[in-house]
Amino acid sequence: MSNEKSVRQRKGYSPAQYIHIIITLLLMFGFGYLPTFSTLTPVGMKLLGLFLGVIYGYSTCEVIWPSLFAFIAFGLSGYTDMNGAIASMLGGSTVFQIITQYFTAGAIVIYGFGKWFIRWSLTKKIFRGKPIFYTWCFMFIFMWTSIVISQIPMALLLYAIWNDIADSCGYDKKSTFRYYGFGGILLSLMMGGAMIPYKSWQLGLASTWQQVTGGNINLGLMFLITGICGTLIITAYVLLGARLFKVDFSTMEAFDVEKLGEESKHLRPRTKRILVVYLITMLLAIFSGTFLNNPLSDFLNNTLTAGGLYCVCSALLMVIPSGEGDGQAAIHFNDIKHSDSAVSWPVILMCAVTIPLATALTNESTGVLPWLTGIFSPIFEGRSPVFILVFTIIVMLILTNVGSNIAFGGAMIPVVSPFVIASGMNPVVAGAALIWMANMGLVLPGASAPASIFHGRSEIPDAGLRTKIVLFSAALLLIISIVVFSLAYLVTA
Repeated sequence: MSNEKSVRQRKGYSPAQYIHIIITLLLMFGFGYLPTFSTLTPVGMKLLGLFLGVIYGYSTCEVIWPSLFAFIAFGLSGYTDMNGAIASMLGGSTVFQIITQYFTAGAIVIYGFGKWFIRWSLTKKIFRGKPIFYTWCFMFIFMWTSIVISQIPMALLLYAIWNDIADSCGYDKKSTFRYYGFGGILLSLMMGGAMIPYKSWQLGLASTWQQVTGGNINLGLMFLITGICGTLIITAYVLLGARLFKVDFSTMEAFDVEKLGEESKHLRPRTKRILVVYLITMLLAIFSGTFLNNPLSDFLNNTLTAGGLYCVCSALLMVIPSGEGDGQAAIHFNDIKHSDSAVSWPVILMCAVTIPLATALTNESTGVLPWLTGIFSPIFEGRSPVFILVFTIIVMLILTNVGSNIAFGGAMIPVVSPFVIASGMNPVVAGAALIWMANMGLVLPGASAPASIFHGRSEIPDAGLRTKIVLFSAALLLIISIVVFSLAYLVTA
């Protein structure tokens, strides 16, 4: 999941936290009253201040209250009224899709698919005596699994399993084996979650890109490009990282899968039914986003819509019997309602706020787009499509590690898109690169929820070594993504 900020438990606010709160509110409600400049209108100033406040609040505070204040500020901006603000933020199809999708994706984790899959995949004879290959498969398999299953619960589960592996093998607490494994899990899950923007906030960015450029993100093409990137990056991480960090694999074969418990030996009938229906729904979404000119895709895209498709998925699973003889449906709503890992309201609110805001910033009444275009004109103007593509990848990796990946991703879309269109390059490749890199907030603890979880793990307390691991990961991401996306542009040009 792509990516809400974690909220640290505190006994009270520190002085610095009060300062962050004040700055956030001043940007949201006070920036708009400053004198206009360049091409910005008074409405544009208010929306720009609101957007800056959202980015700052998400990056330094938390998600919930900045989102609620954003509803108020958007309704008072003059761009729309309060009813319109609430309707556009909470009433969007994308937000509805995210909510219904969380019901199903959360249920997959709650009902034990993760533990079963780990036991099934890690007890194969093919791994005996091949610890590096074992490690590569571990990260590679769960990179693909995170396309379907939420990153946060999967990360928590895999960190616990990797720590069990380390303990079983006798690695001490300072061993690079733990840091190397935890870093690989973070990297693989983040890449898997970003490969296809068919859900959560990645879907929001794809929808915004479509609205701004007028062209759909071809999910099949993006999946091909990002799948190649992910495979190359994981391979480089496993092989080069083992050498760079001098990882000792000599005793890794001692892992005891019995630690996963008896319940991990079999996949529950309820989980099988949920997984089948969810996978069918996901495949329909990918099909309709890839093959556009056919009656089925036309119905799914324009009549039912993605939000309706995932609503059907969740509704069916709340009606279909579980198959466990308990007189309940496959998904029991109370199980989801009471689970923190099932539905992430921070992600829902972030999408609800940032999607309409990013769209509003491109409206002619704000004057924001001509101003942003003017800032980047000296850099982009007259440059080749490859330069624009590479620059987008570099800037997005930096920005997403400084602040909110959702907010900065949305902010860069109206900046990059005019130059992409003017250059004549395939907008699908540029949009895919932007969305892919926007997900890679892994260097700083506040860059994303997965990064916060990684940096907060007590099993890897050495901050210096953690930083070296994530910087190595970021370097691989940058180099390989630039090469693969550039080649993709040349092929599709």
